[in-house]
Amino acid sequence: MNEDCHLVAIDLGSNSFHLIVARELTGCIQTVFTNKKSVRLASGLDENKVLSEEAIQRGLDCLAEFNQQLSGLTCRAVRIVATYSLRVANNSDEFIERAKAIFPHPIEVISGEQEAKLIYQGVAHTYPLKGTTFVMDIGGGSTEFVIGKRFKIKFAQSLEMGSRSFAQRYFDKGEVTRKAMRQAQFEARQTLAPIVEECLQLGWKGVLGTSGSYKSIKQCILELYGDSHITEKRVRRLIAQFVGAKTFDKLGLESIEESRFELTAAALAIVSSFMDEFAIKSINVCTSALREGVLYGLSSTEEDMAPRDRTVNNLLHLHRIDQVFSKRVLLQLQLFNQQLAEQGKALDEMHFMFLRYAALLHEIGINIHSKKRQHHGAYILHHSDMPGFSEQGQEIIATMVGDHRGKIKQAVVSDMITESEYYQLVQLLRVAIILTLGRRDFPLQLAKIKLDGDKLQLDVPAVLFKENDLFAMLQKEVAQQHKAGLTLKVIAEAIEL
Repeated sequence: MNEDCHLVAIDLGSNSFHLIVARELTGCIQTVFTNKKSVRLASGLDENKVLSEEAIQRGLDCLAEFNQQLSGLTCRAVRIVATYSLRVANNSDEFIERAKAIFPHPIEVISGEQEAKLIYQGVAHTYPLKGTTFVMDIGGGSTEFVIGKRFKIKFAQSLEMGSRSFAQRYFDKGEVTRKAMRQAQFEARQTLAPIVEECLQLGWKGVLGTSGSYKSIKQCILELYGDSHITEKRVRRLIAQFVGAKTFDKLGLESIEESRFELTAAALAIVSSFMDEFAIKSINVCTSALREGVLYGLSSTEEDMAPRDRTVNNLLHLHRIDQVFSKRVLLQLQLFNQQLAEQGKALDEMHFMFLRYAALLHEIGINIHSKKRQHHGAYILHHSDMPGFSEQGQEIIATMVGDHRGKIKQAVVSDMITESEYYQLVQLLRVAIILTLGRRDFPLQLAKIKLDGDKLQLDVPAVLFKENDLFAMLQKEVAQQHKAGLTLKVIAEAIEL
């Protein structure tokens, strides 16, 4: 596809209309512009499934705005998908016909199963999936459920329950009572019942939630607990807080807007029932969903490359990184890990993954300022879109790049890595870079490392110290690591080359 060609995905949802404009670079999608408008189509559906004139006009006004924003794009591939509200509305044809005069692209009303599959594709292309994954997306009028592994979908279903429809049915007066919450949960469990057995038979390793509803729940939990882990116990406590407050003004949470109070209460009823019915203890949140699935469907992106590798390859090309050198650093690290394995101290798969990508990307900031490359590199990675990486994983790699030379700063600590584990990775990365600096033709297999607790020992043939500045560089590195409270011991071995 022409690199000047923009990909445009528009999602006509029951709560909001979403516009996303992107371009494809070296097999990776780069977002250029996004817009989200609250249209509330589901609120305009009456008991006969007819959209009100007010709801139709809100949708048309939004499409007129989107069309104006796209007017400057000379080359574009556009796909517009409509979901639950236009799927069930008896007068959806009227909306689509009137939209033609405003927005000169066809609107595709997709089935619930198609919607579920597109949601999963958006997740699979952008999130680091581990094994079989159960994905749940809460919309305004329907909720989609998908089980898949990598890009293969095993189960896809859409059920008629959503945050907007439940909010209207149970919390329409702006009050969250205990009775209404129980009624909402009861209906959610009944709606889920037909798919429980099949899903349990398929099984899964992890569970992901997508949509604005999950984002709201995540923000509430972050405010209350200092982290964003959605667990069964925390969801129950959050429901108790909503019920105890009853109204928004007594909720006492700054992370939620008043306009989303009833929607979030409805989402909590659905999520808690989902966790109960499927015995789910925790849920992670993914920011990608339907519109990303539509975008990747428009692109020429191949599915045989992991999303993380696609992202890193794009960054390597975009910032013109010396790949020969970075891969040589990676080779040294692989040899180090083999030596650690012989000592029974091999890095686990996830930690070596952090080390691998930090090695490949550590010079990403060199074209901005060679002496401060580590600072610019960390900034670039902290603020880049990195499909395939979790927020924590991206932060760890970015911070490691910032620590690959110069002063070593505060470690990143999370449920993915401890402080000592982080510093160990930084030590290995810095030593591997020193052994290859100057693009020297150094026989990598001659460098030996030993790990004793938090003490790292490096054995290097003494003859190498006479041929270059390696000794001075290692001496400086010992001092740098000492300032950070780390121990690096360098031994010169009398080995003939």
